[in-house]
Amino acid sequence: MSKAEEILEKLKRSFNTPSKKDERLKVVLICVFISTTFWFFNALNKSDYVTRINYPISIEFDEDNYVATAPLPTKIPVEVTGGGWDLMARYFGLKMNALEVRVERPSESSYVLASSIRPEIAPNLEPIVINYFLQDSIKFQIERKVTREVVLAYDTAQISLDEDLVMASKVELSPPTVELTGPESMLNELGDTLFIQEEISDVSEDFQGSVNLPELPELVSTSLSSVEASFLVVQLLSIDVSIPLEKRNFPSNWELLPTRAQVYYKVPETSFDVADTTGVRVFANFRQMEADSTIAIEFKVLNKEFREVRVFPKTVKVKENE
Repeated sequence: MSKAEEILEKLKRSFNTPSKKDERLKVVLICVFISTTFWFFNALNKSDYVTRINYPISIEFDEDNYVATAPLPTKIPVEVTGGGWDLMARYFGLKMNALEVRVERPSESSYVLASSIRPEIAPNLEPIVINYFLQDSIKFQIERKVTREVVLAYDTAQISLDEDLVMASKVELSPPTVELTGPESMLNELGDTLFIQEEISDVSEDFQGSVNLPELPELVSTSLSSVEASFLVVQLLSIDVSIPLEKRNFPSNWELLPTRAQVYYKVPETSFDVADTTGVRVFANFRQMEADSTIAIEFKVLNKEFREVRVFPKTVKVKENE
């Protein structure tokens, strides 16, 4: 015999052959049950109870031209007076059909006065009487739905090239623009340019491929999820050249040692000109001489295509001719 069957058998024996203690307990329980039931039904027969109920509502609007930017209210709290049976039914949502609240121009007003829907709710609650609404209005956030064309741009900081490669063109996107649809305020926050930030890594040659659009706010949509991106790359050449040091503010009887500096830099192969010796100027300013008769070398890059420019030595000695 199972545990459940043993319990049922004991209960059965208790009712069939009750002890005096069992009989007293049964009488008490039955009395409590009967009195509670009597009180409950008697209370429900009264007709002057005051309580609060939530009446269901449904905000309706033109969803083709407008969009809700926050969850819409689905009920409005009402204080009512009525009989116990009727109030219990309404409290549990019975005998109440959701009231459709039609909003014609939701972007012009963010609420509907509760008093304006009272004539429609009152007949649905009869014989219950509405005392008053616990909030004076039904508030909502609904905006105009707009479509706007924005320019696409790529964040070049997300591009990782192989060593000694450099971009030789800007990133071309196809199509260059995209249409976004959504709440007017959200599109205003996005602005006129949408930046793509998907990482492109380990580029070793001219690139052409698909990149995904950035994640958009939940209520903003577009027909595109990706666009084509392309750009050119070029090899960087490592250049090592000896350049004469320029003397600035030097008295005529002072000289530099050494008189030349070694300049190292990188330049795109498409911009390299072997005859160009003016891309970097290296100089020593006599007014910067230290107590040990040394001057820190300074340089100025004149060619914007030069990269990673380094100059050696860092300092030079100066001496006075006798």
